[in-house]
Amino acid sequence: MLCIVSFALMLVSLSASVDKGRGAQFGKEAPTLVVERADSATSLQALKGKKVILSFWSAADAQSRIEQNRIASLTADAAGNHKDFEVLSVNFDRSERLMNEIVKIDNLDSSSQCHVGNADNAAAIREAFSMKNSLRTFIIDEKGRIVCADPTEQQLLEVIG
Repeated sequence: MLCIVSFALMLVSLSASVDKGRGAQFGKEAPTLVVERADSATSLQALKGKKVILSFWSAADAQSRIEQNRIASLTADAAGNHKDFEVLSVNFDRSERLMNEIVKIDNLDSSSQCHVGNADNAAAIREAFSMKNSLRTFIIDEKGRIVCADPTEQQLLEVIG
């Protein structure tokens, strides 16, 4: 039983990691970001070769939730054709259950959603991606470089193709 509890705590504590030493800068490679789920892990490094729409959101941040819905509506038609781009949405709510409920209510693509429940990891990610006052969305090119923050609809459509 102790092993199971220890493993569960490790999963929770490793829900995300980020390279604190390298901040987000336009034209530069995005900070290393690894987001783990109970059954898998995703990293920006693994998504190289594709354009990535990377968005950070929380139920407590209305603007970021609206952004999630905007991204979902723009990418819905391309859902079966994710060859050239990937959507990675990182949620900062305290409860993964809350995130899952909002994903259902808002009809978001659950396969693109990751949850960061650990406050220290969330703070490190916010710092690395320069999100002091609000949560943001980034476009990352095929080489892993940040090319845009808070994209317009036109910029998102260019990624989606």
